[in-house]
Amino acid sequence: MSNPIVMVVDDEVDVANAITNIIKDTGKYEVVTAYSAKDALAQLKKHKVLLGLGGNKIRLILLDIKMPEMDGLQLLEKIRKDFGEDIGISMLTAWEDDEKWERATSGFVINYIKKPFKSKDLIATLENFFKGDEGKMVLNTFEKHIEKRDEFSKKKKKR
Repeated sequence: MSNPIVMVVDDEVDVANAITNIIKDTGKYEVVTAYSAKDALAQLKKHKVLLGLGGNKIRLILLDIKMPEMDGLQLLEKIRKDFGEDIGISMLTAWEDDEKWERATSGFVINYIKKPFKSKDLIATLENFFKGDEGKMVLNTFEKHIEKRDEFSKKKKKR
């Protein structure tokens, strides 16, 4: 049986390649790297399971938000619309505010990792997802969003 496929989507080539190498070094996952939303959609189409079975060979996506042409949140919405909710998605981004959290959690992301990140947090996300904790991860991310929303609200009031 082959290793699960993880896709890294980030327009910063050095960042995407570094994330890809961290994941590859575990020896547990195959990695597909996309440097734009367009590349990511092409990879998803390429890895779609045929014969009416539905689904995709890509099981998890680590997705940056700030990208040209189509940002990560727009891509998240398109993936959910065109490929369903079977693919796990974790946001991996330097951009964080209430609106981004809201859009990410409404797309049922499994995690929201802020850059700069720790390799162990990245690997923990993969391991938890692939051991079957996806539902728990989505719920935890939503709860974390509620906490963040309160934090953002307090910051706005201080201004």
